[in-house]
Amino acid sequence: MSVKRNNMSANGITYGNNVLRSIIRLAAQEISGVESVCGRGVRCYIYGDTIDADVYLEVNSEVNCSDIAYKVQDNIKKSVETMTDYKMGVININIISVKFTKH
Repeated sequence: MSVKRNNMSANGITYGNNVLRSIIRLAAQEISGVESVCGRGVRCYIYGDTIDADVYLEVNSEVNCSDIAYKVQDNIKKSVETMTDYKMGVININIISVKFTKH
């Protein structure tokens, strides 16, 4: 399924849903303390030129969950808005698992 912007753009760019999800997934995984994108992974909802996203993460036990969530939101916003013509709306970070490391 492809996603096409509702407003006219000079280039007429069409983004595949998997491209948008990949950008969001990679942006989340770039943050130190994120072990993986898991569970439902990434869900995108496109409203005109705005994207809302739900991201499901596994994090390391040694990090602060609220700090990680903020950093992931910020990185997703920067990545999507830099790589596409879309703007990010709501970014829901769902921490569904914590990975404990053996010492």
